[in-house]
Amino acid sequence: MVNLKTILFPSISNRQATLVIVITIAFLIPDTMLGTVSDFLIPQTTSIWGISFFILFSIIYAISQHLLLRFVWLKTKDIRSKSFLFNGLLKIVIVFQYTLLAILIVIIYQILFMSQYYTAFLIWSTGISFLLTISILGILARQLFLWYRYYRKGSFVIICYALAFVIMSMTFSLALLLDMYGFSNKQSIVTSSSEVAFTDYDNANWLIRGFYDIYQFLDLISFVLIWGANALLLLHYRKRLGLVKFWIIIGLPLVYFLSTFLEVIGLYEPQSDSEFFFFYLYASLNSTAGGLLFGITFITIAHKIDNQRIKGYMTLTAYGFILLYISSQVTLVASSYPPFGITTLLYSGLSSYLLLIGLYSTAVSLSQHAQLRKSIRNSIDEQHSRLIDGIGMSELQRDIDKRIAPLIQRHAEQMNIQTALDLTVSEEEVKQYMDEILRELHEK
Repeated sequence: MVNLKTILFPSISNRQATLVIVITIAFLIPDTMLGTVSDFLIPQTTSIWGISFFILFSIIYAISQHLLLRFVWLKTKDIRSKSFLFNGLLKIVIVFQYTLLAILIVIIYQILFMSQYYTAFLIWSTGISFLLTISILGILARQLFLWYRYYRKGSFVIICYALAFVIMSMTFSLALLLDMYGFSNKQSIVTSSSEVAFTDYDNANWLIRGFYDIYQFLDLISFVLIWGANALLLLHYRKRLGLVKFWIIIGLPLVYFLSTFLEVIGLYEPQSDSEFFFFYLYASLNSTAGGLLFGITFITIAHKIDNQRIKGYMTLTAYGFILLYISSQVTLVASSYPPFGITTLLYSGLSSYLLLIGLYSTAVSLSQHAQLRKSIRNSIDEQHSRLIDGIGMSELQRDIDKRIAPLIQRHAEQMNIQTALDLTVSEEEVKQYMDEILRELHEK
C-alpha cells in the first residue's frame, strides 16, 4: 500500500522528469500567448472558460514545480552534501517557489470568491521571481568566469556563456525596474471590468525610454551569445546534415528572434488591430524557439554520455535552458483578469537554478574522477568536450589550488625562516614553482 509520504515525495526517474517537462512546456506556451495578447481577448479571458483555463494552468504549475524540485533534490543530493552554498541555495529556491505558489493560490481564491484580486500580488510575484533569477544567474556567471580563468582550452564557449549570463542578469534587472514602473500606473484592485493595457514606452519619459532601449539591446546580445555558443557545440552535425541544412536548422531560432525586433527598429508597423494581434501573438514566443534549441543541445550531449549521473546533470541543464527562455518572455504589467502569464513567469527562478546546479554538478563530478573524465572525452565529440572537459578540469584545478594553498603558505614561511641570513623567498615564487609542477603533471 502506498503511503502519503511516497505520494508527496516520490522518487522520479529521468524519463518521468522529461514527461513532466514536456507537459509543462505544452501548457506554458498557451499561457504565454494568452498573457501577451490578453488586452485583445478580454471577453474570452474573463469568461468562465477563461478562468477555468487559468486554474488549470495553475494546477499544472503546482504539480510540475513540486515534481521538478523533488527531482533536483534527489539528483543533486551527493553534490549538495559537499557544498554549503548550493545546498543552502536550493533550500532558498524551495522557500521562494512555494511562497510564489501561495501567492498564486490567494489570487485564485480572490478571483473565485471576491471577483477581484490585488495588483500587489503581481508585484510581489514579479519581484520575488526576478530577484531570485538575477541572483542565481549572477552566481552562474561568476562560476563560469572562474572556470574560464582556470582552464583556457576551449575557453570561447565558456566565456560566451559567462558573458551571456552576466548580460541576462542585467536584462532581468532592467525588466524588474520597467515592470515596477508599469505597476506604479496601475490601480490597486483588478476586476473583470478593469482596463488591460501594457506600458507604452514611446510615451514614457526619456529615462524610462532609455532603460527600455538598453533592455532590448542587452536582450538581443545575450541571446546571440548563447546561440553562438550552442552553434559551436552542435557544429559537428554539419557533416551529418549537410552544411546548408545544418545552418537552416540552427539559424531558424535566431531568425525568428530577430524578426520580432522589426517593430522595434521601425521596419514593420502593424496597421490594424488584427495585425497587432497576430504580430504580438507571433512575437510572444520569440525566445521559446531559442530555448528549445539550447535545451536540445544539452540533451544531445546527455545522450552521448554513458555515465548516468553526468547524463542526469546535463538533462537538468537542458531543462533549465528551456524553462528560462520561456519564462523570460512574460510580463504581468497588463494586469489581465485573470493574470495569464503568471504561471510561466514563476518558473524563472527555478529554471535558473536548474542551469546552475546542472553545470556545477557536472564540473564537480568530473573533477573528482579521472577515469570518468577520460570516458566522457571518448564518448562525446570534440566540440562538446570543449565545454564539458573544460569545466571539469577547471573545477579540478580550483580544488588543487585550495588544497595546496595552505602547503604553499607553510612552505614559504619555512623557507623564509631557513634562509633569513641569505635571502627571502616570497610566497609568489613558491606558488610559481608549484604551478610549474602542476603544469607538467597536467600535460602528462
